[in-house]
Amino acid sequence: MADADPILIIGAGQTGAVAAATLRDLGHDGPITLIGQEAHAPYERPPLSKAVLQTADAHGQTAVHAGDFYERQRITLLTGTEAQAIDAARRLVRLADGGALPYSRCLLATGG
Repeated sequence: MADADPILIIGAGQTGAVAAATLRDLGHDGPITLIGQEAHAPYERPPLSKAVLQTADAHGQTAVHAGDFYERQRITLLTGTEAQAIDAARRLVRLADGGALPYSRCLLATGG
């Protein structure tokens, strides 16, 4: 894999966020795009108490990466974005809104 190859990560949960950060840590200098259906940045999903869930900043308290991490690391974070199909022959992921994202490598990190 060349350092400039675009990598697309489907699944903006904890695993996807850590994978994107790890790619940067390992020296990948090309585009990284992280997409997920949820409307907010990736957050840790440990068992939570009702007190945490009822606070106004619950997602801020459980965020995988703080503040402007994705911008500083040049990771494109697309929230509220649903991947519908992977076209492996064309190296495209088709999105629910009719758009498509190209990739060189695609990582599925949709949960377990």
